[in-house]
Amino acid sequence: MQEFEEDYYATLGVDPEASQEEIRRSYLGLAKKLHPDRFPNDPEQRAIAQKEFAKVTKAHEVLGDADRRNEYDTLRSLARRRSEIVSTGSFVVSSLIPEEERLTGNGPHGPQGDETHPGDDHINVKWANKHLTRADELLRKKRYSEAETAMKEAIRLVPNEPRYHNKLAEVYLSRGWKTLAMTEVQTSLRLDGTNAEARSLEVKLKSLMKESGQSGSGKDGKKKGFLDQIKEILNKKL
Repeated sequence: MQEFEEDYYATLGVDPEASQEEIRRSYLGLAKKLHPDRFPNDPEQRAIAQKEFAKVTKAHEVLGDADRRNEYDTLRSLARRRSEIVSTGSFVVSSLIPEEERLTGNGPHGPQGDETHPGDDHINVKWANKHLTRADELLRKKRYSEAETAMKEAIRLVPNEPRYHNKLAEVYLSRGWKTLAMTEVQTSLRLDGTNAEARSLEVKLKSLMKESGQSGSGKDGKKKGFLDQIKEILNKKL
């Protein structure tokens, strides 16, 4: 959860209780002040501005969206609770987590769930599934870059769920990135060798790669296909 360790509220100079309008106004003010185009003749200052502008833009992308802000607040609360557990040795369920979002007795260690971090997995899955649903919608609208971002967020939250890797493979395939799609399918199969969706995607990808000369039957062919794939990714505007 590295990105959620950043204090986006501090970056935008607002309180955690700030309204969406206050967040928007603060961002607009900072964006105007830090925009790199204000320093056309000063490369050093322009580079500094670009870095700061990127930070406030990222903070606004999260806090400016009500759903993403809710997720950010929830996961930061979990991070704070974990720090409290480490410092105090306490395994008490934190009041920071709403009662309806805690485990209900189906955890890996019996009725009490995971006693080290009760409820964490449940909340992560909840948000990962939201990203999956959003990716489906974006994929139908052919907004591939956003769909890719959504699925990477889902995998960051729950890395061992084959469904998420399968969906990311679908996104890559939609973008024509067969090598990356196959990588996600293979990851899914390592997690669950009997996953029917992953098997189906594997067969489809092998057929497509064979047709385009990326079957990998020869060392040179496989290398060429991979390099072409990387070049394509680098040349495309994400």
